[in-house]
Amino acid sequence: MGMLGRKRQLALCLLLLTAQAWAEEAAPAEGSQPKTVIKLPLKLKAAAPDAHKAEPAKPAAPAAEHKTEAKPAAKAEAKPEAKHAEAKPADEAKQAESKPPEKMEPAVKMAPPPTAKNLSEPSPEVHAPVKKRRAAKPKRKAVPVEHGDAHLASEAQQVRSVVNAIVEANARYMKSHDKAYFERFAEHQSPRATVVTCSDSRVQTNAFHGDAVNDLFMVRDIGNQLATAEGSVEYGVRHLHTPLLIIIGHAACGAIKAASGDYGGLEPAIRKELATIDIPKGIDPTNGALLNVNNQVETAIMTFAGEVEGGKLAVLGAFYDFRNDLKQGYGKLVITNLNGETDPAKIREMTRAGQFFKYSFMK
Repeated sequence: MGMLGRKRQLALCLLLLTAQAWAEEAAPAEGSQPKTVIKLPLKLKAAAPDAHKAEPAKPAAPAAEHKTEAKPAAKAEAKPEAKHAEAKPADEAKQAESKPPEKMEPAVKMAPPPTAKNLSEPSPEVHAPVKKRRAAKPKRKAVPVEHGDAHLASEAQQVRSVVNAIVEANARYMKSHDKAYFERFAEHQSPRATVVTCSDSRVQTNAFHGDAVNDLFMVRDIGNQLATAEGSVEYGVRHLHTPLLIIIGHAACGAIKAASGDYGGLEPAIRKELATIDIPKGIDPTNGALLNVNNQVETAIMTFAGEVEGGKLAVLGAFYDFRNDLKQGYGKLVITNLNGETDPAKIREMTRAGQFFKYSFMK
């Protein structure tokens, strides 16, 4: 009996709700007066447990009884109430939409979002890694600088740089030549020419010879002269039997400039070597260098007359023109004397004909 009463109550509530919905959807007829609709609450209050036993459920009033016709005076009063009743569900929907969604706290906390990079600066990935600095060694106590010590320090740096350059150049030279190259002249030397040139640092063998190793017997002194290095020259001609003796002067020679002027204030050893350079005082340095080459060729022909007459020695004079004084090109090696001949046209003719052992005094 209890369950049957509950079912009847639920059926009655559904019936009332259906009738209410039909009444709201139906459009009012023309000339008819609006009817007041009484809405029932959606939630039903639960009945007491023993209420159905004590008293039987009373039937609900018919829906037609609730829809009473309103008087014209009450028309204005009922209309605002109806609007308020109809607008209430819309307001509840808006409140539901504006209500922020419920936040679910995760079990693991999320990391903060990454900060935005400044694109105007390079990213740290492109920077070179910072090298770790070694522990600084304890500094030595500074010694008080005496007069001239600063100059010695700069000289020491210069010497160190020169030594490093020589060692590195030698290492490159070793890499470019194999063992067989050095074995060819390891036991003896066999040069093809004895070369007498000036000690000037601007005059080097690589300026006129690609690889002078074991090919040129080099003799260097101030003024490229035989008198101050006669023993070295004689060793190359008569012991190494070089068929060619070359005397090479050069542009802007300091020895020629000094020998053509007053060198009385120089050191005795330097004055001794300058005294054997036979050129007029006040001569142009270029003409003085060319004249000195001719004098050295003539001295060589007289010194080694036996080799010359026997056709075993050619004496060649040349001018290394790194300043282009002769207007034939910067750095050009110009042949100015061949066995005593100084005429450029005849020198060219003799070299083309291969007459390197022909002398003017020979028939």
